[in-house]
Amino acid sequence: MELFFIALAIVVTISLVMAVYSTRKQFHLKKQEMKLKYNQLELEKKRLELEEKKLMQMSIRNGDERI
Repeated sequence: MELFFIALAIVVTISLVMAVYSTRKQFHLKKQEMKLKYNQLELEKKRLELEEKKLMQMSIRNGDERI
């Protein structure tokens, strides 16, 4: 009977360790995903800023004062 409880304790301990590892791994992956999304948004922001500058320069060259 004692052996049964020891085996049960080992199984429970291993299950808990695996659950913690899996949760940490998922958290790390989600964190990486968020970093990539943030970098993507920053690049899109820079692209839009450059496009806006380009349009401003084109409008100045053409003498258009509306923008």
